[in-house]
Amino acid sequence: MNDIFERKMQKKNRKKTGCGCVVAALLLFLLFRTALDDSLVLREYTVESSLVTAAHTYVVLTDLHSTYYGASQKELAAEIMRCEPEAVFLVGDIADDKEERQFTGTAELLGQIAEQYPCYYVTGNHERWLDYTDDIHALFASYGVTVLRGDSADLGDNIRLCGLDDPLFYADREAFLSALEAMPVSDDTFDILLSHRPEYAEIYAACGFDLTLSGHAHGGQVRIPLLLNGLYAPNQGWFPEYAGGRYEIGDSTLIVSRGLMLDDLPRVFNRPEIVVVHVVGN
Repeated sequence: MNDIFERKMQKKNRKKTGCGCVVAALLLFLLFRTALDDSLVLREYTVESSLVTAAHTYVVLTDLHSTYYGASQKELAAEIMRCEPEAVFLVGDIADDKEERQFTGTAELLGQIAEQYPCYYVTGNHERWLDYTDDIHALFASYGVTVLRGDSADLGDNIRLCGLDDPLFYADREAFLSALEAMPVSDDTFDILLSHRPEYAEIYAACGFDLTLSGHAHGGQVRIPLLLNGLYAPNQGWFPEYAGGRYEIGDSTLIVSRGLMLDDLPRVFNRPEIVVVHVVGN
């Protein structure tokens, strides 16, 4: 009798153990699938200012590196159109220096959106490394994109957009900072800066920009939600301070896009993103 009872208990325990293993394996599978999800996500931010009177929506794209999203970039273009932006800001490394990437994916995208929306562009470091780097500004301009090289554009409703080339386009760091400090910034206008690299965040804020939009960090490549916002970023190193997201520096706001590049390096809890910025009055 005892033997029968023990066998039943053993069988029951084996079933429990088997069910536990199945549940654990399923949870592990879901965790890895979520961690390595590289589908597009929209990330929205709202910035309030008494300097503007209406609500404005802008799409920010960074670090595309000519990555394709659907045939002829139709997936990416459709997501941009769904946002119904007033303008699209292209904040560096849209093209790439690697021969297999370079400009093809970028051209496919610009061919779809540049006629639909005003587009504004600043260079990134990879565009400085292109074989045709001297012509990169002209290439973007040929699609009707406004290229900002230390100058500005009026977006209406008291909003001014400024943009800088990547520091590699300047003779040295001091020349880059001089160009930054020479940009038209006023207490009477809402000044937005497009600059590829976020590591100059404190300097952007000190120059008086109300909002700075950057990329370059690729989201720190690896994230752990609630624990680690980024593992490593170029020019910031390990555990970067400005890997991705929103940062308040005094009276200035910095928004760092985690970018759109997909390659052999896995993005962990770090989906490629389209950033949508709403600037509204308060």
